[in-house]
Amino acid sequence: MKVCLISEYFYPDNAGGTGTVLSSLVRQLKDTYQDLEIEVITSCNVYRGEQEKLASVENWDGVNIHRVNVPKAHPSSIKKRLITNFQFTFLVFKKMLRRGGYDLVLVSTAPPSMPMAAKAFKQLTGTPYVYIVYDLYPDIAVALDVLEPQSKPARVFRKLQKGWLHGASRTVVLGRCMADYLHKKYDLPTEKTRVIAVGADTKKVVPSPKNSNFRKVNGLNGFVVLWAGNFGFYQDFDSILDSAKVLQETHPDITFAFVGDGAKRSYIVDRIKTEGITNARLFPFVPEEDFSDMLASADVSLVALEPGSEGLGVPSKFYNILASGRPVVALVDPLSEVSRVIDESGCGVRSERDGNLLAETLVNLRDNPDKVEAMGHNAREVCEKKYSIDHVCHHFYNVIQSVPLGLRASRPILRMHYGLQRKSDKPESLI
Repeated sequence: MKVCLISEYFYPDNAGGTGTVLSSLVRQLKDTYQDLEIEVITSCNVYRGEQEKLASVENWDGVNIHRVNVPKAHPSSIKKRLITNFQFTFLVFKKMLRRGGYDLVLVSTAPPSMPMAAKAFKQLTGTPYVYIVYDLYPDIAVALDVLEPQSKPARVFRKLQKGWLHGASRTVVLGRCMADYLHKKYDLPTEKTRVIAVGADTKKVVPSPKNSNFRKVNGLNGFVVLWAGNFGFYQDFDSILDSAKVLQETHPDITFAFVGDGAKRSYIVDRIKTEGITNARLFPFVPEEDFSDMLASADVSLVALEPGSEGLGVPSKFYNILASGRPVVALVDPLSEVSRVIDESGCGVRSERDGNLLAETLVNLRDNPDKVEAMGHNAREVCEKKYSIDHVCHHFYNVIQSVPLGLRASRPILRMHYGLQRKSDKPESLI
């Protein structure tokens, strides 16, 4: 079976985000299931940094990667970002038509317009697609008050989104809360939905003693409360910083460590500086080889979503926390996927979005080291049983196998039918 994955970012990008997740998934699928021929169409850009453009063609141990050259999406301008996203989507669609011969297309929400290419390709060639929903738009923008619910952009995008969801042969979501949301808001039949977590690489992220190198190098002592990952718009940092303010006088041995970067970084820096929050420290992303050591530095690790974000995504950092063997302290709603896993496995605690209540929770955990140790053990155990990359790969393979395949269109027919001409008629292996 020939499968095409389309995504904005992909290997060798290892800076986190969807590209890293999809790279790990494709690598595992290719190495595990020999009946899959996987081709990837992506951009020449990397998620973080402004390094040189990646090569337009690459073979990654049997995975053919084709990259289109497009400007990197503008981080601060929604209008410019949308223009770039649609430009990239169009170029990917053209590349799909030129390549052709696929049995199935895998498409994610990175960028949000990408399913447009998959659906158009299905309409023209009959090739089915599996839609992997990591973040749901425009719903996230509405929840964060970036878009008015009844504004024209929101209504247009919502209509497009419904078409993409219903056009997919299968829709993969990250949590049960997302499946419930899509069924309620978009009338998506439950039988077309599959819940598959992002998961974690349990071979790379392993439980280690907390007297880690990261602690030693950065002078971290006492009870460390860790936030590791993206500082995103729909993550609740106010409750965490409010909690730090409460604890800095009463419990100076509790330190909040923020490791990462993102849209809310300047906001966090401003609050720490202007309010004199001395027990909160910021660190940049660590290299991939130091990631497991950094997670081991924590006594407990945090997950926090803004109100209204449940059902629109599940933080991927949650599964790395589980793999690290540390308890999760989650500021989320009771019906979120994170909260459900905590209740089912005893891998942490859920706290209300309130600085004082979070402070009480953290003090209770600091004073009960046996409880913390037991929760950390449960976290690793549930990750190994349900959320390792091996399990995720197996579930994805089952989804791929469950899709009724359409007619396989050949490249010459596509070029002739849609008027596409190559610069050369010479045979090409990876163009």
